[in-house]
Amino acid sequence: MTRTEIKIAGYGGQGVITLSKMIAAAAILHQKGITATQTEAYGAQARGGACWAEVVLSDEDMIDYPRAIVPVDVLMVFSEEAARNYRGDVKKGGIAIFDPLTVREKRFRVKATKFPIPANQIATEELKMPVAQNSIMFGAFVGITGLITEESGKICVENFVPKKFIDINLKAYEKGLEIGKKLKTETDS
Repeated sequence: MTRTEIKIAGYGGQGVITLSKMIAAAAILHQKGITATQTEAYGAQARGGACWAEVVLSDEDMIDYPRAIVPVDVLMVFSEEAARNYRGDVKKGGIAIFDPLTVREKRFRVKATKFPIPANQIATEELKMPVAQNSIMFGAFVGITGLITEESGKICVENFVPKKFIDINLKAYEKGLEIGKKLKTETDS
């Protein structure tokens, strides 16, 4: 691994910041030998305003610079505006994860491997809980990147969401994991 840089962007209220914290927590709390940093930024308008977060994962004892250096290894975008603003921030050969309901695939001009995850549709139509899209995207991230073990991801979901929503968020995580692994297998073959 050495150093892996992740950028997540969208609007406030979409779970961008929470997702970044989940990735960092799953990496450092539930796996041995991984160091992580997490940074975030959002406008004065917490809900609906643009926001982004970065996570740096490393197998070194210390991370020398806590911010992601563009271009990043993994870019996750939750909105068309975020895709427009950050589409060039992913490395050639990197990973771009997005929801095709809110982001057009052609936004990504860089030769990154693109993974469309229908998180919004699944959360709304199948799970009947729109806020679960965050756990779907987390599962997809785990399944696609392999940077975090499936078990670490599951433990993280159990620790991050309110008790009354654990079951639905675990279903969302598992659904995202399943889709992510399937898409990863398809792109690898």
